[in-house]
Amino acid sequence: MNKKGMFFSVVGGIVFGFFAGSVNTPPQEMPIERRTIRPEISIVEFQKISGDTLKGEISGPARLLWGGENMVEGDGEFQIPLGQVPNENGIKLQLFPYTGNAKTGKFYPSDSYFARGTEVRHRRFFRTKQAAMEAGFIPTKGVE
Repeated sequence: MNKKGMFFSVVGGIVFGFFAGSVNTPPQEMPIERRTIRPEISIVEFQKISGDTLKGEISGPARLLWGGENMVEGDGEFQIPLGQVPNENGIKLQLFPYTGNAKTGKFYPSDSYFARGTEVRHRRFFRTKQAAMEAGFIPTKGVE
């Protein structure tokens, strides 16, 4: 192929590429999932956490249960103290009879005010008094 033929094939390729690239193909549409809200279903809207309280609103008759023994019933605004909502540390307080405070070096019965008042990052859990004492913790007056 001579130089002239080579030139036209390169220019032809560029022109073809330009026009082929400028062809617009419509994008594929994503399927939209539509949900209908049935009026017989109550809606519970959690709005915000303010301090140590979860605030929200119930539209329609409903009953909210948490922690096995706490509940809110009816519709309208509600508030739930977050201290009543079970979490990992609350469950540990139930499973382990003794809770140590790593900051003070003392341990308490897990159902006591002092154990629940211990900062989460300082809590240490023990199954027996002996295990707590072997870990270097001192029993308080509430430990029998």
